[in-house]
Amino acid sequence: MSTSTTLTINQNITKYIHGYTTDEEDRLIRQSNFLEPYIYNNDVDFSNCHHIIEVGCGVGAQIQLLLNRWPHLQITGVDISESQISRASEFLKPYIEAGRVSVHVSHGGKLPFFDESFDSALICFVLEHANNPLNVLKELKRVIKSGSNLYCTEAFNAGLYVYPTCLAFQNYWEIFNRFQKELNGDPDVGIKLCNLALNAGFTEVTPGYIPIRLDDRTKDISQRANLIDWFVECILSVAPILIAQDRVTPDLIEEMKQEFHWLKNNQNSIFVYPLQQIKAVK
Repeated sequence: MSTSTTLTINQNITKYIHGYTTDEEDRLIRQSNFLEPYIYNNDVDFSNCHHIIEVGCGVGAQIQLLLNRWPHLQITGVDISESQISRASEFLKPYIEAGRVSVHVSHGGKLPFFDESFDSALICFVLEHANNPLNVLKELKRVIKSGSNLYCTEAFNAGLYVYPTCLAFQNYWEIFNRFQKELNGDPDVGIKLCNLALNAGFTEVTPGYIPIRLDDRTKDISQRANLIDWFVECILSVAPILIAQDRVTPDLIEEMKQEFHWLKNNQNSIFVYPLQQIKAVK
C-alpha cells in the first residue's frame, strides 16, 4: 500500500467507515443510482413540498435523484465532510447556480438553520455512522415545519441472510460490523428507527421494509450480477482499512469474492438484505 493511501486511511478512520477518497465519492453516486427504485417507492413523496433538507447529503447523489423526480424542489444539503461537500458543489453546480440547491458543511446534530425552515427532510444511510442518531433526529424535527414528513432509510446488517453459508463472507461481515461499532456507528440502526423517531418527538411513525432480495425468481443474469456487485463494492470499500490494520487478509478477500461469484451465478442461492425505511410526521 502506498504512503498516500495509508495517510488517507489514518486521517479518516474515526470519521466514516468507507473513507473519503475519490473512489468512495464515485461509489456513492453509483450506489444511489442502483438503489433509486428501491428507496423511492410510492411511500416517499415530496410532490407537495417546496424546500426540503437532506442531512448527510455526501456528494449530492440523492439530491440529483430528488431533482429528477420532483423538478420543482429547492433542496438544502448538509454533510460533515468538507471533501464530500466540495464534490457535491461540483456535481450539482448547475442547480446551485440556478438557486435550486445549496450545500453546507455542518454536523447533523447542530444544524445552522432556524426552526421550521423546511417543508420536509430526508436521511439516507447516515444514522448508521452517527454517534448520536437521536440528536440528529431531534435537530431535524426542529428545522422542519409542523405537519411535515421525515423520510429515513437505513441499514439493518444483522438481518442479512445468505444461502448457502459463505464462510469467508461470514467472517468478513462480522469484522466489518465490529469495526463500525468501534467507530461509534450502528450497523443495525435501521431496526431502531421507529423508537428513535418517537423518542425524538415525532408523532406518527410508519415503518417500511425495502426487500433487496435474490433467489430463484431472479432469472436475469445481469440483474443478479448487478445486485451482488453493488453489495460487494460497498463492503469492499472498507477492505483497505481492514487489511492495513491486520483485521483481514487479502486471501480472505479473494475467498469472499469467489463465494459471491458463485452466489450470483447459481439459481439456488438466496441473498436478502433488508433495508429499513420510516416516514415520521412532526
